[in-house]
Amino acid sequence: MTKTKILSTLVLILICCSYNYKKTDHENPKPNGIWKQIGYGNIIEVKDSTIKVYDIAKQNCDLSYEEEILDFGKIKSWTKDTLTIQHGIDNWLFTRLDKLPELCNTPVKELKNDPKHNFNVFWNTFNEHYSSFEIKGIDWEKVYETYNSKITSNTTELELYMIFQEMITLLDDGHVKMEVPESIEEQYNDKVKQKKEKYSKLDEFELHEEIAKLYVDSLRNYNAGMIRYGLVNKNVGYIQINSMLMLADYNLQRDLNLMNFFNQYWEVAEKSKDEIQRQEEVDGIHKILNSIIKELKDARSYILDLRFNGGGKDGVALAILNHFSNTEKVAFTKKARLGSGFTKDQEIHIFPNNQNFTGNVYLLTSGRTASASEILVLASMQNPNFTRIGSTTEGIFSSTLDKKLPNGWEYELSNEVYQDLKGNNYENIGISPDFPLEYSTDKDIFFDQLFDDLKNKKDKAIELAIKLENKKTK
Repeated sequence: MTKTKILSTLVLILICCSYNYKKTDHENPKPNGIWKQIGYGNIIEVKDSTIKVYDIAKQNCDLSYEEEILDFGKIKSWTKDTLTIQHGIDNWLFTRLDKLPELCNTPVKELKNDPKHNFNVFWNTFNEHYSSFEIKGIDWEKVYETYNSKITSNTTELELYMIFQEMITLLDDGHVKMEVPESIEEQYNDKVKQKKEKYSKLDEFELHEEIAKLYVDSLRNYNAGMIRYGLVNKNVGYIQINSMLMLADYNLQRDLNLMNFFNQYWEVAEKSKDEIQRQEEVDGIHKILNSIIKELKDARSYILDLRFNGGGKDGVALAILNHFSNTEKVAFTKKARLGSGFTKDQEIHIFPNNQNFTGNVYLLTSGRTASASEILVLASMQNPNFTRIGSTTEGIFSSTLDKKLPNGWEYELSNEVYQDLKGNNYENIGISPDFPLEYSTDKDIFFDQLFDDLKNKKDKAIELAIKLENKKTK
């Protein structure tokens, strides 16, 4: 063989080897394996498109559920040792484990329904993950001492549930709750006489509509009144946003009443994987606001009414704000409890939408403004065109950390801290308005106040917004 042929053969071999190497390198292997979440007390086992999620606490490791990955989150990136999963606005971080901890492989079946064991798992989960003991002034060790002595192997399910409810009440946190079998819930309700609320959900919904009708001549709505909108005085846009949920466009009839809409909406929504459904909610609010801003082209300012909005999806809250912003910026930071400290701060950004409004915005809030709607209020503090009117928000920002006891009872707790760019944490405090109104924090009294205003054909918050806007435009 000549030197030229040898050289050509070597070049060909190198090219082939290079091609095969690049092809193999390009085909990233699936992130199958076992991963421990940084914070949150979860271990996951990934196998192709499915995931097993283990709740791990000091004395316990149980398989919580097994589902498709998109019901847990969207795999964003991974390396040999790290994994990032997108869950709504969050990027959850994981590190690889060689195998499941021994505790996960050897569940003690005889302890599954043991009252003391379930109590210890419950207490320890809060001890390791709850983020607001200090801000609430709660000594969790003393809580253990108080209730541990009340539990024996003979403690009934009802007695155990009553103890858990007392502990939850101490925390006074709208994001802490427990779900038990219906039979136990009924026994509990019979035993504990709950205060009967004066106003039903339907009463509230009708009140929202009557307030809007008082100021908007041709009131229109999306999704059975989740969004109501129109013009006030021909040049002030009014958008009443009653939920950060149920805003996806599922092509339902526009004139459905609330109950029919609710049933038909969730019949469609539950067919989507959780992470996809979150995106459908975000896409839905973008479509709605694109249409409203285009339709209300004569608006020189906007009133965004969040006084009746109890929350939903953080991603929806940020999507709304993106329509009232003109520059990309950091909105706030969030972190999760990790041992005696917290995870690294995650920056959450505002990304202006193409169809946006950057004039004066009057944001109406109350003590009923909670959870994801407070996320919008928090993020809006970075926008100088926003003015807050009303009363202090509820003060429950953290997303809920979902857990399950060995006996199968499911519960939620707050394990995160949201902070503004000055490092202020509004958990348990709420965000106060620029122009305060004396709204009661008691739900029934608050609605009494609004109904009284309606009788006099006025709404203090909307009136004040109009007055402030008139001053600015003179």
